[in-house]
Amino acid sequence: MARKPSIDKARLLEAAEQIIVARGAAALSFDAIAKAAGVSKGGVQNTFGTKEGLLAALYEYLDSGYQARFDSARAEGASSVDAYVDAVTTAASAVNQRIAAFSLAITQEPESRACLRAWYAQVFDQLSAATPEGRQEILRLCALEGALMLRFMDLLPLQDSDWAQVFADLRQ
Repeated sequence: MARKPSIDKARLLEAAEQIIVARGAAALSFDAIAKAAGVSKGGVQNTFGTKEGLLAALYEYLDSGYQARFDSARAEGASSVDAYVDAVTTAASAVNQRIAAFSLAITQEPESRACLRAWYAQVFDQLSAATPEGRQEILRLCALEGALMLRFMDLLPLQDSDWAQVFADLRQ
């Protein structure tokens, strides 16, 4: 009896990330992942079960490494926004991963955004617009998110070195 070939879940998630980065989250499907990873559509479905299972695994994959960087910065006394800016901008792939997660979230039904909404509420639970300092933190957070989306969607055609400087400025 021949052994079933194993499907590498990490390879499927990498393929899903590349689809989102190259063609946008709307292009993400079991079929697209299968073609990109060189496996059968049934193999992808068997790995994740449902679209919700795929999305949950993809969010977890896209946040890999981010959480450790964020937690480390928080443990050193950084504010939530400072820790977030550092975690997103200090790793080469983190920017693409974070943008892919946002892109994925904004193309899904409102219910599918609940996990991202809950994440923001938990991570930034100390933010308040009641003080000038709080509003500055909110503004920095909005500036980073806007810069990430503008870069990812190539709406503001800056060179990579220019984007690197923008992200460096946001870390200060």
